[in-house]
Amino acid sequence: MVSRDVLHELFDSLPEAEIAVAERFLKVISKAPVGPEFAESIRRGLAQAEAGDTVVCRDFAEMVEKLLD
Repeated sequence: MVSRDVLHELFDSLPEAEIAVAERFLKVISKAPVGPEFAESIRRGLAQAEAGDTVVCRDFAEMVEKLLD
């Protein structure tokens, strides 16, 4: 299970240019319940990142689109 400490470490490891995107993403998911499909897409993304398989997105909207795809 992910703890707040792990999330803090992940946030602290972000490049400065990505902090604003991460903040917007966290604001979005904190305002509404995360449904099962969205939660599964987040789990897939985390697993891909841990495996070194990354997806490049030009902006926040593209990131959300790819996460929900």
